[in-house]
Amino acid sequence: MFVVPGLDLLIETFGPFLIPATLFVLGAIGYFFLWLLTRSRRETYTADED
Repeated sequence: MFVVPGLDLLIETFGPFLIPATLFVLGAIGYFFLWLLTRSRRETYTADED
């Protein structure tokens, strides 16, 4: 398997940290998406009441 030498060094150094960091980033993106969805629905509900 062809791996860039710098990337191989990063994986060897930070390998155990990459999985939790990746999960954190995916969770933050998911939370931000849900926040945007909730905000848009809240604005829709308040617009209907007027």
